[in-house]
Amino acid sequence: MLIKTKHLLTTLVVAGITAFATQASATTYVAGDLLLSFRASGGFNSDKNLVVNLGQADTVYRSAGGNLANIVDIGTLLTSTYGANWNTRADLFWGIAGVAQTDQFATPIDGDPTRTNYLSRQQTSYNPGTKTSTAWSVSGSTSRANIANNITTFAGNFDAFSAAVTDTAVLDATAGGSWNSFNTGSTTFGGVSGTIEGNFASGTGATALDLYRILNSNSGASPTGTVGTGSWEGTFTINNAGQVGFAVTAVPEPSRALLAGLGLAGIAFRRRRTVKKTA
Repeated sequence: MLIKTKHLLTTLVVAGITAFATQASATTYVAGDLLLSFRASGGFNSDKNLVVNLGQADTVYRSAGGNLANIVDIGTLLTSTYGANWNTRADLFWGIAGVAQTDQFATPIDGDPTRTNYLSRQQTSYNPGTKTSTAWSVSGSTSRANIANNITTFAGNFDAFSAAVTDTAVLDATAGGSWNSFNTGSTTFGGVSGTIEGNFASGTGATALDLYRILNSNSGASPTGTVGTGSWEGTFTINNAGQVGFAVTAVPEPSRALLAGLGLAGIAFRRRRTVKKTA
């Protein structure tokens, strides 16, 4: 493990990525995974970011055929990181971002052309499974490239210091390349004017995040859309126990609820692109 850690830190330095002073371990992160992140603007552990891997944006969430219950259960982690009152803290924020590739000449993956960004936005009225927020509009390929590059930098830091067993990491929020460094509350990832975060001021039952897919090109896109304007893919929720869900319809489908109850939805969420290609 020591040899692996030394090699990892050397790689980070060469790549210009900040080395966080936290645990280093193997991880199952794959480019294109959605990363759920928490930050506190003040108070207890405001210097910590809790980051959670939610799985592939395109094959799991863009292609979701129904609601997904209990994707991850992070209640214990939230309590240990931000306190037992995390679910009512007005200074605690959560947001989601992901991108698969940044090379402008790369070929599309699973219908997502390069620099297809996935970003969250808090619902204006709580109604999981129905879009209530305004779709993101990111004009200009330069802004979309900046977002993709910065998400990739952040994901690289998570990948380096996450735990494979839980796909989570508690990172230094004050370091370069942290969630805090890319989410100021007024700008996000160097290309979004506004915030992709929600907060817990009114409790978990009042905060939900709509997920948007933002195309940089329609070349090879499936489905296609308006370049630069986000298409709504569904809504992320979190309850007081720290269980994260995803809704694409206002009323859960019985078949999907049954699968979730049997634990099969969790298995589907863990599916990786590498598995898909060899199937």
